[in-house]
Amino acid sequence: MDIHKPKPWHGVREFLKEYLIIVVGVLTALGAEQVVETQHWRHEVEVAKEGIAFDLKRTVGGAAAQDAHTVCTVARLQEINEVIDRAQRTGRLPPLGWSFQPPSATWTFESWSALTSGQILSHFPNREQIILSGLASELERMREMRRVESDDWATLQMLSGSGRRIGDAEIAQARIAANHALRDAGQLKRSARLAESYVARSRLLSATELDRAFQEGLKVALNAGICLPRPAPSKMLPDQVTHYFVAPAAHPGDLKQTGDLGVGGAFTLEK
Repeated sequence: MDIHKPKPWHGVREFLKEYLIIVVGVLTALGAEQVVETQHWRHEVEVAKEGIAFDLKRTVGGAAAQDAHTVCTVARLQEINEVIDRAQRTGRLPPLGWSFQPPSATWTFESWSALTSGQILSHFPNREQIILSGLASELERMREMRRVESDDWATLQMLSGSGRRIGDAEIAQARIAANHALRDAGQLKRSARLAESYVARSRLLSATELDRAFQEGLKVALNAGICLPRPAPSKMLPDQVTHYFVAPAAHPGDLKQTGDLGVGGAFTLEK
């Protein structure tokens, strides 16, 4: 086997020529690697934006529904406060039908964990990083507000029934729950508008997508249980709720929401 010994350099010019070849080769390899990495992250960002778009549409729809049905929530609370005032004067609750809780979106950002754990978020433009982080924080806060709201309305359900005597302690408890529920409604309405603002400013949805999601949310609000007439007080539960509880087990893939049941009457664009 022949072994080729390296040729000795003859002068500075020849050394510089060899040196330049090596440097250019290294820089070319590094540049090519950088191009491949840039293309990889660009692809990851585009894939991530597809998932984010679904979350953003769901957020806008849920926010629109939350904003729109708040008027029904406040009207129902005014009705409840009148019942409480009358019960305090008479010592009795009148016959009162079951009251639906205000519906709510899931207020989740499903793509967020993948964005942060997979380091994809760091490859988004800085402006989008800030807006998406703000949206994720606001949705987390709204989930907690919704939990509190649900507890307050669960307390108010004690007023439902065919009519009975009621003491001062129960009246005080109901009045506190009603005041808290009014506060909850105001805070969620404000946060819903803020969430919509985050989505609009992100520019990750087109104007058409934004408007379509908003209109879908308004349709959901029109059918919210709390916006419908209160059911007859003779029944402990309205037919819709009763049918839900006695329905047979559903086969996986055939599950359907029933009115305001499920995940708080969750809004979704998923088909």
